[in-house]
Amino acid sequence: MAGPAIPLHQLPGGSSVPTRVERILPTVQDVRNDVHRHAYHEVFLFRNGSGSHMIDLHSWPVSAPAVHVVAPGQVHRLERSADMEGLVVLFGGNVLSGPARASHAELFLGSGQPPVHSLEADRMAEAWQLVELMERELEAEATPQTDVVNAYLGILLLKCAQWAREQHAGRLALLEDHDPVRRFLELLEHHFLSERQVAHYAGQLSLTPDHLNGLVKERLGRTASTVVQERLLLEAKRLLVHGGHSIKEVAYALNMQDPAYFTRWFRKMEGTTPVQFRDTYQA
Repeated sequence: MAGPAIPLHQLPGGSSVPTRVERILPTVQDVRNDVHRHAYHEVFLFRNGSGSHMIDLHSWPVSAPAVHVVAPGQVHRLERSADMEGLVVLFGGNVLSGPARASHAELFLGSGQPPVHSLEADRMAEAWQLVELMERELEAEATPQTDVVNAYLGILLLKCAQWAREQHAGRLALLEDHDPVRRFLELLEHHFLSERQVAHYAGQLSLTPDHLNGLVKERLGRTASTVVQERLLLEAKRLLVHGGHSIKEVAYALNMQDPAYFTRWFRKMEGTTPVQFRDTYQA
């Protein structure tokens, strides 16, 4: 019997509503939601309150004012105090272009960056105002002006990326709109389960495998082949810790038909067996 799948939330309203704003309002008691993931992006603005935000395998403290970003496919759970106040922007991946798209890639695709960024009060006020302008536009018309909403969203992401670079100097990889490294990471996110050869991604980008490996290593400090294996390992860890699957089920979910091979591969990558890894997180 298959283990329970990690719930995947779709964007409310479907593709007809590519961007949405939700509010986190104070409650009478602390709140803890269930582990889940999304098929869309989320930007959390925490203005007041405290708590913890589990994103994939790490639990981040919520220390307002702060911005947290959650990429599609990431597993997360928010535990919040009763006095928490915040805004959440939900959006698909095809609503941005130009510099805003580069900032989106920097925040959501940059390899190894933290998903949590502290904000000064004045910067939170600036970000809050941008999201409220988005909210007002979305609520004002039966058919919102998508270009206006996306313009506000683009400015928000540009600002968040700028503040993140200042806070995490040297840790964020700047990924321009036409950067082949950014395009490689986007392709990888969509195809890592079925395509694991660097040659496939290099071909999609009209590059040789050696050229792509060199570009990725220069930007991210690891070769493209290593990044592919790391992305597969991350998915394995998500399923082991949060999915309730057996080792065999995780292997099959990763398109590895031999569970013994999966165990050997996992040990080589992580230095421990899948069972030992899961037991460590569930202890």
